[in-house]
Amino acid sequence: MGAITPPSSILLSTMTERRLILFIATSLDGYIARRNEGIDWLFDDADYGYSEFYSQIDTVLMGRKTYELSMSLSDDPYPGCQIYVFSRSLTETADPAITVVQGNPALWVSQLKQQPGRNFWLVGGGQLVQQCLAADCLDELILSIHPILLGNGIPLFPSPFPEQRWQLVKTQSYPTGLLQCTYHRDRSVPSTEP
Repeated sequence: MGAITPPSSILLSTMTERRLILFIATSLDGYIARRNEGIDWLFDDADYGYSEFYSQIDTVLMGRKTYELSMSLSDDPYPGCQIYVFSRSLTETADPAITVVQGNPALWVSQLKQQPGRNFWLVGGGQLVQQCLAADCLDELILSIHPILLGNGIPLFPSPFPEQRWQLVKTQSYPTGLLQCTYHRDRSVPSTEP
């Protein structure tokens, strides 16, 4: 019997560098939550590609507030994944699957990309997203754009960060009006300072 090869979408990234992916929901006007951090406007009637995406990762990165929100919603929100929480105030957790990081996110991302494994997910929050954009270490964006204008709230991409070019590689529309766009970082065009 021949060897069974898993689908290419979930192969371990032993030959190529792992990718840091921001998979996130946003409003039409570019907010990820209301000003009070409310996310009651998000669609929860379907999977919207989450299961397929989750099968391709084994590591999640997030800030402290996002970690606390995730843990308030579920005892094990990221099963099977190593979790890195970036925080200036949190020093440890009781869960061995969670590593608290107080250092430079870009340095950690660089080190993680060199280790074998699947891709990893930048869950949020805003400060961590901004730091990764500023360091130009994000490789892929998967934006689930909800057909709603919030008017204000927590921005998808807090500034400042360098100008960057991204290439649209996939779109998926849903009957609810949600549009999911996947972008890859175009590294042929260097980032420029704001």
